[in-house]
Amino acid sequence: MQLHNYMYKVKKLNILLSKEAAQMLSREGSPYTNQQVELIMYVYNHLDKVVYQRDLPEVLGITRPTANGLVKRLVQKKAIKLVADPKDSRLKQIKIMPAVIADINSNKKNFINEFRQMEDQLTKGFSKKQQDEFEKMLVKAIANLES
Repeated sequence: MQLHNYMYKVKKLNILLSKEAAQMLSREGSPYTNQQVELIMYVYNHLDKVVYQRDLPEVLGITRPTANGLVKRLVQKKAIKLVADPKDSRLKQIKIMPAVIADINSNKKNFINEFRQMEDQLTKGFSKKQQDEFEKMLVKAIANLES
């Protein structure tokens, strides 16, 4: 039986993608880290819903202390604010500041192009069919480990 060492390969891929994303953010002059952008974009993509600080570890796949640190730094940078839930003041809703929303809206095309280039680099030499299969395999592997 052959050992494929998937864990090492996935971790290496994650590290390389994180480096590419950090370089892209640097080129674009972003004041935020990769993880801060992930948090901001999660909240941005869920503006129609209430996002609580307590849910971040699960939805972002990070620890509670990491989530709390990200929130603290983003509040300091005035990118987000915490609002007490009207029904339960122990719960903190995360709200993106209007200037950050405007910045995302004005730069969305640039970021999409940058991420598309990163994905193109990742799948260079893949046929369209292989790209689709790769996507399906990633989704399936994640689902297998989440169940």
